[in-house]
Amino acid sequence: MSSPELEPVETIQTGQEKLRSGEVLLLAGSVLSLILGCIFWSAHKQGWMDEIFTWKEVNDPSLWHLYWAIQHGADGGQPLFYTTVWLWARAFGSSFLSLRLYSCAAMCAALVVTWTTLRRSYGMWATAFGVLCVWCTSGLMLDQNAEGRFYGLYVLAVAITVAVYARLTERQEPSWGLLAAAFFSQAALVLTHVLGIFYGGLILVALIIFDLSRKWFRPKVYLAYAAGWLALLTWIPAIRASMAAGTPQGWILPPHLRDLPGAYGLEMGWQLLVWLRSHWPRIFPPAIYHLPELFVGAVLLASAYLWWSRRGDGARSTGTARGGTALVLLAFVMFAAPCVLFLLSLAVTPVLVPRYVLPDSIGLAILLACLAEALGDHLPRPGKLLHFARGTAIGLLLIFPIVSFVAIDDLSTKSYLDVQRVERDLPPDAVVVVEWQHDFSRMMRFSPRPTRFFYLLDWNTALHGPRGLILDYHLMRSFRQAGYFASNIEDQNTFFCSHPNFYVLNRDQWFETTIGKMPQFAWKRIDILDDSFERDLYSVHEIAPFPFCKTVEPTPQSGQDREGAP
Repeated sequence: MSSPELEPVETIQTGQEKLRSGEVLLLAGSVLSLILGCIFWSAHKQGWMDEIFTWKEVNDPSLWHLYWAIQHGADGGQPLFYTTVWLWARAFGSSFLSLRLYSCAAMCAALVVTWTTLRRSYGMWATAFGVLCVWCTSGLMLDQNAEGRFYGLYVLAVAITVAVYARLTERQEPSWGLLAAAFFSQAALVLTHVLGIFYGGLILVALIIFDLSRKWFRPKVYLAYAAGWLALLTWIPAIRASMAAGTPQGWILPPHLRDLPGAYGLEMGWQLLVWLRSHWPRIFPPAIYHLPELFVGAVLLASAYLWWSRRGDGARSTGTARGGTALVLLAFVMFAAPCVLFLLSLAVTPVLVPRYVLPDSIGLAILLACLAEALGDHLPRPGKLLHFARGTAIGLLLIFPIVSFVAIDDLSTKSYLDVQRVERDLPPDAVVVVEWQHDFSRMMRFSPRPTRFFYLLDWNTALHGPRGLILDYHLMRSFRQAGYFASNIEDQNTFFCSHPNFYVLNRDQWFETTIGKMPQFAWKRIDILDDSFERDLYSVHEIAPFPFCKTVEPTPQSGQDREGAP
């Protein structure tokens, strides 16, 4: 069977239209919706470990020292993020809202770039539907829109690369300026996220497939793309340090096959589903949480059917016309990412995390715009009812980022910690060991007296304790080495020798595997903090000396408050 023919090159340019004032107003409304969504979400979303890492790092007075810290394992991001967010903090401050607005600004820019890219191939309403469906309802997108990390910049870098790809498919002999754009877009992509080179490779694969369908061979274009990846060499030490931080367990758990559909769902409409499930559990069973992957699967199938059914007519009368075929091809190639990352996770190291595949959201926007355009081609001449329906749909999409924060309280993924309650339960002079790195970071950021909270380092405990302690050990050790929280991160034995009385905020099993098994300590549970994850607060005091301590033996204390002791 002969391969399907794509539309002639001459037809690609016909879809270009200047943005009219109404469309500019719609774009401005979309940006405003994301900004307001970020502000509303921030008011109801507690900062977590990664965001606190960003906050601490951008407050480094020296950008060069920040580079050094990252190169030695203090975090796992790329230099373009640290450079831009450090400069942002100098201009707008380093509050959580400011850092989250940094991500929001990048998300808004990615929306505008994707919109203008799709607009070259699709009509206004099809473009608006495709873009807003993703940017305004994807739970992953909305979460990262209000999080002070590098995923907004990651999506923007991919959006720019897609825009360059679309222009490269429009002419057989691109200008030197366009080749330079290909080079710099790829360099920026790989310096934004470690998986940037993966998505850059997928985009290059799509470009080569497109060229083969045209019988084009353009080595200058491919070399310009691949040359951009060389920028990654400047950050190899930091990448190696990040990989070493998970040794020997890895950063995350290896994925199961059941995790793969969720990576495709992009959490479409997730906040609405959570809200419906929490308020009407009898009407909406747990199966409602599988709707996002079902929705994305239906879009993929419908798009594949549309492309196949129009394979012989040049796609002139469908949503794949006017250059859209190249974009649809790219979307399908991008959606191979979760499967490839799943196989890499099993064969090499775990790398399948839903937010890592956020660039797939651009592919989903392309397919939704394609389907909307095809549907519009088969509808009668737009009347008042159709205009009203379109306006209502766009209006609902625009308000979703603003109102979706009501579901945040029902989401426990960030394991909220009641810092004020911990402070209230502690004596004024108490010294506290915080065993979970996430909680330790929160106490460092939100406690009015952070100097009394400590994180303890012990390799043997990390190696034989609960999974995740090894990563925490490496990260906190690198943080101390860089001078971040240095006075609050101590070696375990050193702390035990200098603090005969202290408290422990327990979350994992560190307490049971260390304090609970040491005859030198007596302990008593004084509170249970039952939030998203159950935490216990213990008081601990030394009743016998440690052989490795060279201090005066502490006064023996009664063991009657040691639970289970005679």
